[in-house]
Amino acid sequence: MDKIILKEQIENLYNDILINLDIEQISKYFADDYIQITDHKASNINEFKNHLTKLKEAVKQLSINHFKTMMIDEKQNIVYLRYDVLVEKKNGFLGKIEVFAEFIFNKYGKVKYCNELTQAYETELSGMGSIS
Repeated sequence: MDKIILKEQIENLYNDILINLDIEQISKYFADDYIQITDHKASNINEFKNHLTKLKEAVKQLSINHFKTMMIDEKQNIVYLRYDVLVEKKNGFLGKIEVFAEFIFNKYGKVKYCNELTQAYETELSGMGSIS
């Protein structure tokens, strides 16, 4: 896939899925056989949906100011990201989580695999990357 298309796809995915937590948009961006590895824990598409549902219950708002690193390998349809997520929990706690993520897209432009490592800056947010 073209770098511009991959860049737009990943930015739209993050806006719709992570920032807006719009679970209804998952099938637009993710393949049915999607596998996610977060902090060495594997999830399928249904477990990913459950994760987003739990995340939506726990947080008031998520935001990303910018991607600190974005590398795109258009020959292999891979996007590598490094960024901080600002998390505002419903209990009022505010903190950040650092994320390193590798996304692999299938030939149809949907994510088929994601491997991410998360590190909370504050212990209050430990485990948020794989909450389920």
